[in-house]
Parts: sequence; structure tokens; C-alpha cells
Amino acid sequence: MSKLIVSVALTWLVVNVLKPVIIWIKEGRINRETMIRNGGMPSGHTALVASLTMALFLEEGLSPLFLVSVVLTFVVIYDAVSIRMIIERQSKIINQLTRREKDFPELVESVGHTPLEVAVSLVLSVVIPLLVYRI
Repeated sequence: MSKLIVSVALTWLVVNVLKPVIIWIKEGRINRETMIRNGGMPSGHTALVASLTMALFLEEGLSPLFLVSVVLTFVVIYDAVSIRMIIERQSKIINQLTRREKDFPELVESVGHTPLEVAVSLVLSVVIPLLVYRI
């Protein structure tokens, strides 16, 4: 059980440290907000549930709990890539339409993930638990 917790926590930590590092490499600046902001490379939500799924598989094999986790992982991935990308596009359009309105707060535009961002998270979510369970 402790390896499961370490796997999930370590994956979450690695992903959330990678976000500002990747922004720093791309933009040449440090942005601490990227650790807590939605969207961006890699997907923290995907990494969290996918590492839990992988660790559950390594801990229990093909169990009912593992299958529940697989379903949860697919729901989170679908949300990250599909639904949240739609929200992101809508936020950009709404912000353009309301930019002149003083009383209308600006909506957060970066909330979704590209398939590449989710894929990187999935790779980390498999590799990190495998390493933890090997140690």
C-alpha cells in the first residue's frame, strides 16, 4: 500500500514540477502559477488518475478496483482533451467579446490539454509507478 501512495504522490510531484520548467524552457521565464493552473504540459489531472490506475494494477492485478480506476482515468482524459478544450475556446471568444466591459471579469483561457500533453502524462504515469515498484 505504501508503494501505491508513493507512486501517485511522486507522479503528481514530478508533473507539477515539470510544468514551470517546461514554461521556463519555452518562454525563458519562471511562472509559479503554472504549478496550480489548469492546462499546459503535462496534464496533472491525467497523471494523478493514471498513476493511481497503474499503481493499483501493480498492487492488485486485474481487480474490480483497478477496473473502476480505468473508467475514472478515461473520464478524466476525455474531460481534459475534449470538454475542457471546448471551454477554453469559448473562454477566448467570450474574452474577445467582453474586453471593453469594465464589470465583466476576464475568463481563464488555459484549461484544456492537447493529446500530446495527455500522452506525456500517461507515459510518466506508467514509468514512475513501475520504477517505484521495482525499488
